Amino acid sequence: MMRLILLVLSATAALTSPLRRSAAKLSPVTRNGTTLLVDGKAWKAVGPNVYWLGLDENVTPPEGEPFYAPTKASYPTKERITEVMATVQALGGTMIRGHTLGISTGNPLSVVPEPGVVNERAFEPIDWAVYQAGVYGVRLLIPLVDNYDYYHGGKYNFLRWGGFDLNQRRDEKNPQVQQFYTNETIVATFKDYVKTIITHRNQYNNLTFAEDPTIFAYETGNELLGPVWGDMNSPADWVQDIAKYVKSLAPQKLVVDGTYGVNSTHLGIEEVDIFSDHMYPVDTTKLQNDIKLVETAEKPLFIGEYDWVGGNTANLQSMFKAIEESPVIVGDTFWSQFGHNAPDCTAYVDHSDGLALQYGNPKNTANQNSRIQLIRKHFIAMSQGKEIAADEPLPAVPCPAPTSPSSR
Repeated sequence: MMRLILLVLSATAALTSPLRRSAAKLSPVTRNGTTLLVDGKAWKAVGPNVYWLGLDENVTPPEGEPFYAPTKASYPTKERITEVMATVQALGGTMIRGHTLGISTGNPLSVVPEPGVVNERAFEPIDWAVYQAGVYGVRLLIPLVDNYDYYHGGKYNFLRWGGFDLNQRRDEKNPQVQQFYTNETIVATFKDYVKTIITHRNQYNNLTFAEDPTIFAYETGNELLGPVWGDMNSPADWVQDIAKYVKSLAPQKLVVDGTYGVNSTHLGIEEVDIFSDHMYPVDTTKLQNDIKLVETAEKPLFIGEYDWVGGNTANLQSMFKAIEESPVIVGDTFWSQFGHNAPDCTAYVDHSDGLALQYGNPKNTANQNSRIQLIRKHFIAMSQGKEIAADEPLPAVPCPAPTSPSSR
């Protein structure tokens, strides 16, 4: 099918920006058994989930800026994106798990609003986020589709495009949702979308996403399931097919199995590099069971999301200790990070789920700040192998944050 290109470009010519770089300085992340490596040294993947870097739902932009009112979708500002990178550094993190850097379908502001249509304007915040991550030395793990019917898109878009009139609210338990994994036309449409994302060339550094080592891994999806909650029914042959396709487009990228939980029938998939699970609530027994499963496959485990603020502190400390001591766990990302509504540095962006970590917010409770300090202690133990005091003061992050190494 001939692709229609929607050239909805900003008035500024990004390709002539003085911030443009011709090559990335980061080395690729590789895997040897259960260990991730950078330049031959063990590397840990720790940081936040920042799901809104490519497309947001939490801020109403100024009049005249792109805004899709039905889902409150808008593009985040460059200042918000850059502040995230500076905050990850302050936390001792090494990476970000960023949903909307890869999941962007089904509404007018998406990368792919409908099959065969590419909205180039949607790549502007994505390109900036990938570029700024590289500048700050922050790696990216990017999911490619969502299990749910959210504002940024997911598997229900592909089901509807394939002729199945399904939505999550009404049809989550309908067996036909499995057509996302099994229908040849839908799978082909999804692969075409994956190719659009991975082969895109970044306007700020002139690298395709396949070439850019800032992106160290693609995840087959976020919390992928079948029609029964917790069934882990993203079929093994689909996972293998998508993982193999990602590696055909980007041979240096690692692939994470985005099934919600470690599915034992997936352990033998050669193309999968990392298995994952999410912890709601924090559950060290579940964690230990996951560790035993992935050990049999000699593959690493990554904890892609967890509740950083609920439950008691002892449970969070226990999980961090287990992660730090395990030879098969390569990292974790909390849910989820927000910052100032920059360039307005007087207000913070919030999210409705109660799990927004707002670094440096003077309105944080004592419990929130102590948890943030605990997260930083854990990240530094993982990324630097150093012990710091649990009550060590949090480094300040300027707002607006600088956009290039020379100004740091």
